[in-house]
Amino acid sequence: MAGEPTPRSDPVPEEEELQTMAEKESWLRARGVEIESPEDRRKAAEAKAKLAHPLDHVEGITRRVKYVKIPCDASRPFEQLEAILAHDAHGDILPDVLAPTFAGGGSIDSNAAREQAVRQLGAKGLDLSQSALENATKQGSAETFALVRPSATNGHRGVYLYLDEVGMLKSLPPNDRADGLAKQCGFDGVRFYGDMYVGAVQSEPSPMCNVDFYVTDLDSSSEWLKRAGAENFEYDQNMKQLQDAMREKGGMSGGFGNADGGMPGGSGEKYAWTQTDDEVEIVVSAPAGTKARDVLVTFKPRSLTVGLKGAPSESGAPDLVSIDNTFRATRPDESTWTMDGDKVVVTLAKMDEQVWHELLGLPNDDPEWR
Repeated sequence: MAGEPTPRSDPVPEEEELQTMAEKESWLRARGVEIESPEDRRKAAEAKAKLAHPLDHVEGITRRVKYVKIPCDASRPFEQLEAILAHDAHGDILPDVLAPTFAGGGSIDSNAAREQAVRQLGAKGLDLSQSALENATKQGSAETFALVRPSATNGHRGVYLYLDEVGMLKSLPPNDRADGLAKQCGFDGVRFYGDMYVGAVQSEPSPMCNVDFYVTDLDSSSEWLKRAGAENFEYDQNMKQLQDAMREKGGMSGGFGNADGGMPGGSGEKYAWTQTDDEVEIVVSAPAGTKARDVLVTFKPRSLTVGLKGAPSESGAPDLVSIDNTFRATRPDESTWTMDGDKVVVTLAKMDEQVWHELLGLPNDDPEWR
């Protein structure tokens, strides 16, 4: 009847009617309120991990790639695993496949995390919030460690460890077998935490892609493992020679390399750059007395700006370095910077593990790179 109040068809129950948290969550969900519990996050991570299940394989559309799990519990055997990738997938895809497996697994030591963030990000690391730390734990993130990089001497086949990016901060148990594997490859004193994974990539013919890695490849008699120590020593020597040459010689715009495997690097006005398989490091000269709080760094997939706060709009001074188009794409969310005296040390995370022959790329009008 007109004028009469409309009765509530969905009354809110009295507080005593909802005795448990589960009942309250159920009541809220029934009314369209989204609630994510720890169990929900666990199930979501498991569902995402199942995307790589062998049953998803479709001949001609996807391909299987084998890799190995090294449990941190030494009483458990190595596990042969298999990922399903798009048939034309290129680059190292295993970090994306494995990230969900590292979701959760413990809380982060916030003090240790901030100390590490300050070392990597400078003053920006002080702003790291507890919620950001918790989010890093919930979502999961995989980090790579090169046991041996692709080169002509190993048929351009590299072998990598994949680990929980914040495993140490979660206080996960050490993985002694992974430590031992790294030591066999010439990396003495490194420590890994939690379950680890090992996979392989083939860099040539281009583009780079994941290839099979078997449990038997972990045998000490494997050819790649017998050569790894010498290859890593040679790589370190080449990188040292490159860095020494860059300090001694100015005016190199790029393309610096050598037949022994040194990767291109160079220098320009106010900066010098080097690279590894997965990162490009740019050392930018700043005015004497510059502190981290004075610096502003802007990362984009194909551009980089390093400047001083207030410049140029307020002070009229130009940016220290402004690169409108890098040689290849980068990952802004994984790129960092820090201060070393009066130098701003910028580390760009490569989108793929391709060699940069120059720091600057050709103009690219494709908006996805900007």
